[in-house]
Amino acid sequence: MDLLIKKAIDGDKEAFSKLISEYERKLYIIARSRISNEEDVKDIIQDTIMNAYINLKTLKNIDKFNSWITTILINKCNKFYINNVDVLSYDDMYENSADLVCNQDTDDINATMDFIQIIGFLDVEDRTIITMYYLDEYTTKEIGEIFNINESTLRSKIGRIREKIKKSLKGRNDFNDK
Repeated sequence: MDLLIKKAIDGDKEAFSKLISEYERKLYIIARSRISNEEDVKDIIQDTIMNAYINLKTLKNIDKFNSWITTILINKCNKFYINNVDVLSYDDMYENSADLVCNQDTDDINATMDFIQIIGFLDVEDRTIITMYYLDEYTTKEIGEIFNINESTLRSKIGRIREKIKKSLKGRNDFNDK
């Protein structure tokens, strides 16, 4: 991956294209967890990719590419949200969750659908953080850099989010003993 990033920084368009294809699913999941309209999500991702391409030479540390491009995406989503107030509701999120899991096997799809149903009540930032942490497997360090949150503070926040989820599930027969 580092070689692709280096080639892309040096102006290799094919390397950049391959690099983006590695990140598109992650970008989609994050954008979709924040924005409800599919066309808006596509526009935001396209804008993110264009912005990343134009500013790639400003990336100082290639190890930070993941958090760098995700930060661009989240900033684009935030700007869109401020301008349009089009947050993804729980119903939209669950209804459109097939888009989020299209490249997974049946067991993974069922687990992801359960996960999406479970986190639907969270606010946008919490939902994004927990999605990045559990579905996209970002590290707390990467998420902290993206949201500009100290890593230990983020771990505490993830713990609080898990507690919110546990409380919301308490007494629900369909999720007991899982």
